[in-house]
Amino acid sequence: MSGLGFGFMSGLPKNLAIPAACPFALVVGDPVEHSRSPVIHGTAYQELGLKWDFVKHQLSAGQLGHFLDKLRTQPGFEDGTACRGLAVTMPLKPEALTAATYVDGLAKVTGAVNTLVPAIGEWAGFNTDVAGIVGAFRHAGFDDAQTKSFTAVILGSGATAASGLAALRELGATRLVIVSRQPQATGRAFAAAQRMRLPVTAVTWQDTAGLASVLEQATLILSTVPAGAQEKLPLPQVASRAIVLDAVYDPWPSPVVTWARGCGASIVPGWEMLIYQGVAQVKLFTGREVNPAAIRPALLDSIPNSGI
Repeated sequence: MSGLGFGFMSGLPKNLAIPAACPFALVVGDPVEHSRSPVIHGTAYQELGLKWDFVKHQLSAGQLGHFLDKLRTQPGFEDGTACRGLAVTMPLKPEALTAATYVDGLAKVTGAVNTLVPAIGEWAGFNTDVAGIVGAFRHAGFDDAQTKSFTAVILGSGATAASGLAALRELGATRLVIVSRQPQATGRAFAAAQRMRLPVTAVTWQDTAGLASVLEQATLILSTVPAGAQEKLPLPQVASRAIVLDAVYDPWPSPVVTWARGCGASIVPGWEMLIYQGVAQVKLFTGREVNPAAIRPALLDSIPNSGI
């Protein structure tokens, strides 16, 4: 959806096309052109009968705080007739955590804010990535009420991996394994594990025997490795019956998905995580719930090769 644009008002960027007469929300980050958030939110608003707009705006690292200050001075901010919230992508999630005056518990322990909502003249920060991961695994048929004492493996140790720790613990994982490049166990996920008092097993990509062992034992596997780095992953061919969620959905199928299929694993596409984190954002912005099933057809239409 596109707005009429009033970038000249309140010092907002001139290339920011936002509507002049209705509530709106945004996705910000760098890059942001590839974002499917406009599809999710636009479809949800239509489903809810709301005449809201949703736009994307590229912001580089270091620009979020100033941008939020400008939005806060915009007419309509206080009464909810202007900006209703922001979906925040990388590299701005750490800045969003700092910029928020009020931060929910999940965002604090994971160290990641992907959603900002106006709150009494300030900004409240939330993490809906956790809900996205939980919802995606459950949609794929994982029954956490019936599955007890299982191993979960996370590929990568960044911000999404930090959210993955909280999600997999919510799903009942009793053993959490993080696969990373550095033997020193550094990265956002390890820091989040300390804040959550979660014991984790660290395995490096170079430890081929250890990697093969934990992958064979895994019930759930979450890949948070960016698409550009997946080709170089030393993934072993193992007999895995795990459910594998790859946060990457473009390109599709990703190298991790191709590997997982070859191992006989069940696949959860990254767009399922996107749907569930998006509907959680919609609820924060609107106060109303939307059925994920109402979002899925439009989102799949926007993703190349989604039927493969």
